[in-house]
Amino acid sequence: MRWTLVSLLLLSPFALNGGVIEVTLKLPLKPKLAITGAEKIGVAPFIVVAEDGDTRRDRSAKVDLQTEFSRFLRKQLAKETKLKVENVEAGRPPTSDFKELSANRDHWRDLARRSGSDYIVSGVIDFHIEDKAGYRTEEYVSPIDGRTYFRQVLIESTGFVFDIVFAVFDGETGEKLMEENFRDFKEFDQRNYDEILGLFENLRSLESQLLGLFVARETSATRYLFTN
Repeated sequence: MRWTLVSLLLLSPFALNGGVIEVTLKLPLKPKLAITGAEKIGVAPFIVVAEDGDTRRDRSAKVDLQTEFSRFLRKQLAKETKLKVENVEAGRPPTSDFKELSANRDHWRDLARRSGSDYIVSGVIDFHIEDKAGYRTEEYVSPIDGRTYFRQVLIESTGFVFDIVFAVFDGETGEKLMEENFRDFKEFDQRNYDEILGLFENLRSLESQLLGLFVARETSATRYLFTN
């Protein structure tokens, strides 16, 4: 990616030993989807992965994942882009196999026609929670005799995993234009950490990547310039 003189002038470099200057560059990232930014995007239901094929069995079952993710995505697109965002009402898809569904152009054309959307987004989402508890051996210095002992300490944590396959379909042709996979893991030193809070920690981490499909974003990169 090309550096511009303007970019370098806006930086705050500091000199290192040996005639080396470290600079932090703000680099533009083009959106992965070639759009003007004023199109209408229809957010269709996502396929929710279930552990046993029918239901989710951990605490994630308390979360209406379909509703929460759709609301989050529509809110972020409406706030951060000029796209017209539409919630696409759809019945049961013809198949729960997303590979087969992706190839069903008639399905995506029909959703686009009924919602008046230029593009349809959909995919597969998975969210599960890992509550953990165990003992860890650690050193302990007695305040009485000053000797070092070992004791067992109970360690509790909660891990949240959010995995998404995100696809965009052309509303006119039904063709799949792109498919991206994003995954995030968060762990907290607390057992039974709230499942909704955990989900939104995952989503906030993935927000920039999701928006980067539709709008230009910035990223930072450190470079070193050698001087005489």
